[in-house]
Amino acid sequence: MFNKVKKAIILTLLATTLVSCSNSVDTNKPVDEIVESGTGDETKEPEISEEEKAKLELEKKLSEREELEKIRKEELGEFYVPLIPIGEEREKKSVEVKALYATGHTAGNELNRENIDAYGAYVKALADNDKAKANELYSAAEKANKFERIIGIAVGTEINGLVINVKDDNGFITYDSSVEIVQKMNENTSIPIKDVKNMLNILKEYEIYTIGRIVAFKDKNFAVLSPEHSIQLKSGGTWLDPNSGNIPWINPFDKYVWDYNIAIAKEASLLGFDEVQFDYVRFPDGAKKYNPITEFPGRNNRDKDEAIAEFLEYAREQLAPYNVNLGADVFGIITRTWDDYPEDIGQTWILIGKHVDNIAPMVYPSHYSTGWYNLENPNAEPYLVVKGAMEEAIEKNSSMEKPPIVRPWIQDFDWAGIEYGPNKVRAQIIAAKELGIYEYMIWNPANSYDPYSFIETAAEKNTTYPLDKGELDFREKSPADAADKYLVGKLNDRFSYMYLMTPLADRVKDFDEFQKNEEASPIKLLSYKVNGYTIDSTNKDKAMVELSYKYEMTKEGAAETIEKENVNWEAVRENNVWKIKAKFQ
Repeated sequence: MFNKVKKAIILTLLATTLVSCSNSVDTNKPVDEIVESGTGDETKEPEISEEEKAKLELEKKLSEREELEKIRKEELGEFYVPLIPIGEEREKKSVEVKALYATGHTAGNELNRENIDAYGAYVKALADNDKAKANELYSAAEKANKFERIIGIAVGTEINGLVINVKDDNGFITYDSSVEIVQKMNENTSIPIKDVKNMLNILKEYEIYTIGRIVAFKDKNFAVLSPEHSIQLKSGGTWLDPNSGNIPWINPFDKYVWDYNIAIAKEASLLGFDEVQFDYVRFPDGAKKYNPITEFPGRNNRDKDEAIAEFLEYAREQLAPYNVNLGADVFGIITRTWDDYPEDIGQTWILIGKHVDNIAPMVYPSHYSTGWYNLENPNAEPYLVVKGAMEEAIEKNSSMEKPPIVRPWIQDFDWAGIEYGPNKVRAQIIAAKELGIYEYMIWNPANSYDPYSFIETAAEKNTTYPLDKGELDFREKSPADAADKYLVGKLNDRFSYMYLMTPLADRVKDFDEFQKNEEASPIKLLSYKVNGYTIDSTNKDKAMVELSYKYEMTKEGAAETIEKENVNWEAVRENNVWKIKAKFQ
């Protein structure tokens, strides 16, 4: 339309001009011909600069965002958290994380860059074994408060991350939230981190990776203020956990509490945390005692580990626009147990691992009882405990197509008369490192850390990691060991053993389906013997395992016993774990 009007105006002007200039122009010539014989510039749109185009595009995006936020605000209601502003978007960080833990009260300390730099310089001198310089810097370093020292350790050692409480073990928020539901639940909460944005900005200046810890379902604050969303007694009222000081827990089957925790996670991401970490992303322990007397509104016949997996899947989906990493803390023993048995707390490694970027088993040696990893007193053997747990974690991860990063929680606190100084802390780090697990987080409830725990030893500097196991895998197992574990599983209906020892391409992904298939198998193993193995001369990740076995084959209701001697099965080293291609003849 604009072009037609423009053309009409031009024609009128030309006609006027022709009347006044009859001596130079043939007035009998059609006006259309005159226009067509021109340069054509008269019909072109005015050109827009790239700057103007960008401005118009930005205005369009801002207008669309404004409309979107109106819709989101109406849909989310009290759980509403705005998206990251246009122009401030970020990509997910990929960092090999080595982090220290800080409570909200520690992170709430004032930060003075001079004190941080002074303590960082002091720690660097310790790392360089320059005692004279360390002595010279000591008095200035002593001025640093607890939080400044933590940052200074990151300046002077391999530490590059911090885990900071966002919602603590009582369910209290640690900063001044702008989310309606969070404000409502924390009206009388003392806020320790007075200026969370300033704190995060300073940590970014020092290139520190920030993890916001959110205690998910052990939330006394929420459960007391909103008891209808807590775990209920069948007899009426709220169940109280005797293992946690008789406090109530919120109900992990309840989507309302999912949205509450995720709203906090969104806000933490919006503030600038690089990662959200859900702790206590589980049901209470002691399930055998409370299961008969409690009920969980919204359960709908789901298993507990289904609820936790679905929560994490939902959290990942909701957090996707914020481009933040997602982690989950799990019990240390989850590296060994299978299908949430016998704990029944909702934590199954391969279900949780599907929905997070990293999984953090709390492998504190003090938490293991006699007999674990063949140890009389696991608390006194931190290296062996972490080594055993990480071998199990590697095996679990090897069964997944897209496994999460394994980032263990390391013990840095004394227990039962055993002091955990730098040597014991470092021993745990080395145990994981030898297996190719380089990330870790350090738990010290007092937030008092010795810099020497995070300085490489001379032996470490002269060692190549991960350790070369030769023909063995990272569990220090051979192809014959893989066949033995598979056959033990077949013999004793330990389907998890068979699942773990079967290459990914040779089985279904879903464990429940795998188990059903095996239960329906016509083959019943009666006995076996693994004779040995031979590594492929052209491929160190392949081998042949020689074995003998006897099994019963049932076909059309008739059973036949079959015995085979010196049979060869192929083994493959997959994700650093030997697996076996079982083929009964």
